[in-house]
Amino acid sequence: MNKLKFTFLVFYCVCSSGFSQNNKMSELDTVNNSFSEPILVDGIFAIVGDNVIFHSDINSLIEQYQSQYQMQGVGYSDLEIREQVVEELLLQKILLHFAALDSIEVDNNEIENELNQRMLYFEQQLGSKEKILEYFQQPSIIALSDEFRPLIRDQKIIQKMRYEITKNTTVSPLEVSKFYSKLDVDDIPVVSEQFKIAQIIKIPDAAVLSVEETLSKLEDLRNRILNGADFATMAILYSEDPGTNRDGGALYEIRKGMGLAKQFEAVAFSLSPGDVSEIFETEFGYHIIELIERRGNEVDLRHILMTPKISNKDMLQAQSFLKSLKSDILAQEMTFFEAAQEFSSDSETRYNGGVLINPNTNTSFFSSSEIDPVLLNEINLLEVGQMTDPVYIKLPNGKEAYRIVKLVAKYPEHVANLSDDYAFLSNYFNNIKQQEEINDWYRQKIKDVHIYSTDNLYSYSFYNNLVNNE
Repeated sequence: MNKLKFTFLVFYCVCSSGFSQNNKMSELDTVNNSFSEPILVDGIFAIVGDNVIFHSDINSLIEQYQSQYQMQGVGYSDLEIREQVVEELLLQKILLHFAALDSIEVDNNEIENELNQRMLYFEQQLGSKEKILEYFQQPSIIALSDEFRPLIRDQKIIQKMRYEITKNTTVSPLEVSKFYSKLDVDDIPVVSEQFKIAQIIKIPDAAVLSVEETLSKLEDLRNRILNGADFATMAILYSEDPGTNRDGGALYEIRKGMGLAKQFEAVAFSLSPGDVSEIFETEFGYHIIELIERRGNEVDLRHILMTPKISNKDMLQAQSFLKSLKSDILAQEMTFFEAAQEFSSDSETRYNGGVLINPNTNTSFFSSSEIDPVLLNEINLLEVGQMTDPVYIKLPNGKEAYRIVKLVAKYPEHVANLSDDYAFLSNYFNNIKQQEEINDWYRQKIKDVHIYSTDNLYSYSFYNNLVNNE
């Protein structure tokens, strides 16, 4: 369990509030003396409202920080790291506490989508599902998923609560200019090395026989359901959607515009309760849907997904196609831009010549930390204008593919300036402003929640500063 918590703290940890605080339990207890102090069992560091901080949570995050700082060559004492960790975890629990009071919830579909993304990431990094289970010391993917879900739910709720606090925070161009002009030379942020990259993805087509077999199996399931078989049982036994099959293929509270495949959404909202759809295709494979209930613009449904199997031969053909395409580009028979437009399987990038857009900045530049480590290793071997050989990739929808990547541009690390790095600076100053909003909220709310701890919270400077509004 420690490794699970550690891993999710790595991926989802909420940034610390960036200022110090201090508080005495006796002062907090007097906020409402109608509450008796709970008995803290071994292993518990603190209770924040209805949320618990375990010593194991603290130790896991300390390990992460130590490893991170070691890689960065930054030196902090153990006490300083512990201060940061306790501050961060306390903020998380307070955010969860007030999120519950404000009825902030996370849709189960969001959790399942995030869980699937995490599983795909782990499989890419570790190599196989078996190695995932070995790493996390879990007996099955189902057991591992059950451990992950509450962790994902908490982190999603924390993200939503932070958004609610900061959603109205903006910075104008004038504010960015003023922020920048007030910075000391040594405080101007450094823009790390930036890469502009483009890609051509080739998703192999399943062989005709594989498609026919899949359609035949799904048609057989549909007929069995129409003749009385239970849809949920069939989904548990045969659906290839790992996020829903164990729940009988159920998806609840589905609304239009939630990010589901357009074909899936269109079919779901065309059905009446009890209807079973015809077989239809999305980017994920072939589906059938049973509508459970409709409530205005919201539906509950079950679905079964089956995907045609891609053979090694199919994969090799995709790899060979990209090798040939790279040769044509090098021979100047076509440009990379033209090849991406004509041949790339990636609908999001093909029409702009394969150029990737950074979702964090809405620009076409990525820092090294924002690029998959495997791809970064390939890119670091390239000169500007060069292309990689075909590289294997597993896509977010679970499909396997190959891609060639071109290094379009590369900008060295430099001190930020307004003319070249406005987008970076705008985001940088907006983050500072948002953190100030979080800090102000934290100061106000710390006194409105009951906190009990086995430790002397006065010993943490951040806690004192919080309570004293410093």
